[in-house]
Amino acid sequence: MKPNLIVMDIKYCSDSTIKKLQSHFNLFPSTARTISELRSDLIETQSKFLQCGLGIKIGNELLDGVENFQCVVSPTTGLDHLDIKYLMARDIKVIHLGQLKDQIKEVFATAELTWGLLLAVSRHLVTAHQHVSKGLFDREVFLGRELQGRTLGVIGYGRLGKKVSEFGRAFGMTVKITEIDVQKTSELPQGVESVELDRLLDESDVISIHLPLTNETQKYIDERKIAKMKAGAILLNTSRGEILDEIAASHAIESGHLYGVGVDVLSGEVSENFDPLSSPLVLAAKKGFNVVVTPHIGGWAENAVMKTRDLVAEALIESMLKV
Repeated sequence: MKPNLIVMDIKYCSDSTIKKLQSHFNLFPSTARTISELRSDLIETQSKFLQCGLGIKIGNELLDGVENFQCVVSPTTGLDHLDIKYLMARDIKVIHLGQLKDQIKEVFATAELTWGLLLAVSRHLVTAHQHVSKGLFDREVFLGRELQGRTLGVIGYGRLGKKVSEFGRAFGMTVKITEIDVQKTSELPQGVESVELDRLLDESDVISIHLPLTNETQKYIDERKIAKMKAGAILLNTSRGEILDEIAASHAIESGHLYGVGVDVLSGEVSENFDPLSSPLVLAAKKGFNVVVTPHIGGWAENAVMKTRDLVAEALIESMLKV
C-alpha cells in the first residue's frame, strides 16, 4: 500500500515529477497557508510525508499528535522554517535542497535578484517609478550611482556569491570576497581578490551577504561591522534576515552612513504572525530612505521553482527506494 504525501504548491511541480510521485505515493495537494490549515490536512489525510514550502514553521505546533509522521521535504537551502531539533528528536527524516549541491549548481535566481536589488538601490528605480506614476517627470531628484569602476565586496563565495561576483566583473567592478572555506578561494578568476572581512568592509562600495543561517551567523553583520563599512556603501542581503542586525542597518541608512540597503529577507519572516511593518528596514523605506525590500522572492522564478521542487521530489523517491 502506498503511503500518503502532502505536496504544497503542487502546481509548480512538473507533470513528469507528479507522475513519478504518484507511482510511489498517494498525492494530496495542499493550499494551506497557516499551521492550523496544514495540520488539518495532515490529520485528515493521515499523511506520513510532507513536501513543504516557505511560510509555515514545521515543528511541534504542526506535528505534535500527528502520528506516524516520517519525512519532511523542503525545496530550500535555508532551514530556518524547520525546527531541526524537534524533527531529529521525533526521528523525522529531512530532505532539503541544500543536500543536493551538485544538482543546483546552475540555479542562480537569487543571485539575479541580488543584482536587481543593487540596480534598484543605486539608481533609485522604485521611487523613480513611483514619481512617474504620479504624473511627474523630474530626474533631478534621482541622481544615482554608476557601478563601473567601483568595488564589490561579497561575503560568502558559494554558488550565489560566486555568481554575484561574476555579475560585478561584467559591470566593470573590482571584486573582493571573504570566505572561510579555503578550497573555494584556491583558484579565483582575474579581478577577484580574497581578503579579510574587515578589509572588505572598509574598501567596498557595495557589500552583498551570501551566508547560510547558523548559530554562528546570527546577526553576523552587526553594529560593529556596519560601522566599519565604507561611508556611502550599499548593503545587500538575500540570504536570511537573521544574519543582519536590521536595527543597526536602519540606523546606518537614516544617519547617512550607508547610501542604501536592498534586502529580500527579513528577520522573523517565518513566524506565522510576522508583520513586515515591524521591521526597522521596512519602516526606514516608508520614511523615504533609500531602502528596497522584497518578500523573499529570490528563488521564486519560474524555472528555478520548478527545478528545485522536481529535485527534492526525486530525492524523496530515491530515499524511498533505498528503504
